[in-house]
Amino acid sequence: MENETIAPKNIAILRKLAEKYTELALADENLSIPDRYRDLNSLKHTVRPPVLVFEEPWGELECEELRLKCENSRCRRLEWRLRVDIFRCLHHRGDYALKPYAEATVAVDDSGYGFVVKDSSTIRSVTGSSISSHRYTDLLEDESALKQFRLPDVSLNEYETQSNVELVSKVFEGLLPVRKAGIMLYMPSWDEIAMLRGVENCMIDLYDRPEYTHAIVEQFTRIQEHRLTRYEELNVLETDPYYLHCTPACTRELPVKDMDRDKITAKDVWCRSMAQAFSMVSPKIRDEFDLKYIQRLFDRCGLSYYGCCEPLHDQIPNLRKRFKNLRRISITPWADPNVAADNIGGDYVLSYKPNPAFVSRGVLDEEAARKEIRRVILACNRNKTPFEFVLKDISTVNGRSEVLSEWVDMAESEIDRYWKP
Repeated sequence: MENETIAPKNIAILRKLAEKYTELALADENLSIPDRYRDLNSLKHTVRPPVLVFEEPWGELECEELRLKCENSRCRRLEWRLRVDIFRCLHHRGDYALKPYAEATVAVDDSGYGFVVKDSSTIRSVTGSSISSHRYTDLLEDESALKQFRLPDVSLNEYETQSNVELVSKVFEGLLPVRKAGIMLYMPSWDEIAMLRGVENCMIDLYDRPEYTHAIVEQFTRIQEHRLTRYEELNVLETDPYYLHCTPACTRELPVKDMDRDKITAKDVWCRSMAQAFSMVSPKIRDEFDLKYIQRLFDRCGLSYYGCCEPLHDQIPNLRKRFKNLRRISITPWADPNVAADNIGGDYVLSYKPNPAFVSRGVLDEEAARKEIRRVILACNRNKTPFEFVLKDISTVNGRSEVLSEWVDMAESEIDRYWKP
């Protein structure tokens, strides 16, 4: 473990960033945004749809504003968080909100469930993005692999947690209050299964080995249930997330609690899941091999959000049947927004993920981008569906970050022209 003595120059660097963060966080413009999120998550279709940008290709955005200057690794982690937040606010903010307090991350140790993913071939991005192409080694070839699963040991790392609190407290002293940031529930069993078995094998197993597939999903569901129970016992769940995988999570329905003073249960928090590998399966198969298992997790929680990059426009009836606390559904460029809005009506937030290809050249493909945004707005207008735009999964902007600001301006202008509350 590295020496925790932190050089004064590192604190000075962080202090300067903290002052800028505080200025942005306490501005009236920033403080007004979370109430829009809360209204949206209360399913008010009269809320102007938020426009957000996440998962930028930071590795190719070479500029002084993003260059790390701290030497200590703990300081560098905090420095990166602050630099990204400030950069996003200054350059392609849209409706992004900063918390009016400083967060110190709670550290939790997890021993794992008996497997370590093996990547036999990775094609790394050349753009600076963290997105890569993988070929995984099959670790679940036959039933004997089931014996290797185990429930993980989950514990609070008090030293790491306290060190984080002390650093953030020192950096933000006299600027903002400090609050511990806990665990957000993200439980995508099929993303992990695909990395252990391979996507092609998983798809074949759905038809050729359904009993074995059920056994694997049951193992993962038990592991997730165990983790959730341990998070409750450790009192480390996050009750004030502003974002749930890039989408607004502020809500009036779940109480904001302090883990140092209050007992937090799963009923106080959001849970999120998806099955991206199921992009090509029928609603019946998704329901049998994913939704009925995820239901066990979602039922324990306060609110739930389902989906990511898989098209779900025709699967909403099964989501409705399974999840009684469902509040948000991800709709992607590969889904039909008209069918999605027809199926959603006013019952859920339609979280639309625009096509990142329209910014990939560093020059906005304006005609295509406007057509996409307009199509979603008109579909949601017709159904009085609350919705938002979240541009994410951006593998490249060809080194030109300005295109993200241009995309935000374009989306806002289409909302001005076509959105009818």
